[in-house]
Amino acid sequence: MRGRALTQDAWLLLSAVLVIIATIGFTIFAAVRWPGGPESQYVWFYLLVALALLTAVAATLYPATSRTERSRRAVRRGADPRRRRTVRAVLVGVAAFCCAGSVLTWVDVHRTGEVEVELAVREEKTNGVFTVTMKPPPSGDVRNKLKLTLIIADKDLDQSPCVGEATAAVTSDDADPNESTMKSESPAEFELGGPERGARFTVGVNLSDEGCPVKLLARGTLHND
Repeated sequence: MRGRALTQDAWLLLSAVLVIIATIGFTIFAAVRWPGGPESQYVWFYLLVALALLTAVAATLYPATSRTERSRRAVRRGADPRRRRTVRAVLVGVAAFCCAGSVLTWVDVHRTGEVEVELAVREEKTNGVFTVTMKPPPSGDVRNKLKLTLIIADKDLDQSPCVGEATAAVTSDDADPNESTMKSESPAEFELGGPERGARFTVGVNLSDEGCPVKLLARGTLHND
């Protein structure tokens, strides 16, 4: 019985150490392959990693029952060695569960969470008309929605501002809706289609002063929710 207890204690300690190594190892991997996007979508990942490490460390530091003298003192204090072993096993189980949960959470964000996408803006010959092009995402990416934000600004900063409350008429054959009216710095949602899921948008800036020279900046975020 005593030898069996020692074996159980050793396995529990080894399991806790393995959970710590696995958690730290995957955290390093996740940092290297970090997909980006808003930090709020990683809250559960951070929380589960912290819980996995804390409970695994607690399991390694929890008093063992392998030494005879320690067991006798524990019994004199009313503590049951079997209960101590059960507590350590529960801590290891919780740590392993949190470690696995952090992996699944990160994988879900990596596949479907919000990530920034590169957009190219080209000014056409007609004043106030631009083409915004989004390259197709990497092969295997399942995100099919684009959050597009347009920023309309004065092109010549040396002159008095003339943009005012400008809006943009956005048309595209590669996204739904095909037509949309957007305000500067107000994001709009588009659903991407087609096998490549790239998109091209034609943007016509509507100004009260048609002679006002403007520039256009574009930001895009891909997601799948």
